[in-house]
Amino acid sequence: SRDIEEIRHWITFHCGAPFVRASEAQFVIGNWEEMLPLNQFKQGEAQYPDRSATLIIEEPEIRNSGAALRGPGIKDVQYFSLPTIAAFQQNAALYPLGIDFIFCADSRIAGLTRTTRVSEE
Repeated sequence: SRDIEEIRHWITFHCGAPFVRASEAQFVIGNWEEMLPLNQFKQGEAQYPDRSATLIIEEPEIRNSGAALRGPGIKDVQYFSLPTIAAFQQNAALYPLGIDFIFCADSRIAGLTRTTRVSEE
């Protein structure tokens, strides 16, 4: 875990971001295991689906292999190394509610919105 007081201070000072309970967070930073269970985060509301959390997930690597991704902003199909497929399928089924994800590894970054359809291929 990288829950270090110096990092909390840096984020609070430079971003003005308060630290709150998971159920209140707009943005969350950590690794996949620290994020579970996903239902602890805001999923949005029927009238305000945009009031959900965005999870920024640190991964050891990002690969263009694994799960098949389809949906808005994706031409045909793209492949992505997700930590699990079922969690993202369940998240997409909540649409228009659900969580958005940003994956980071070294200098690579990838976004996965709740509109993305995830399958095994």
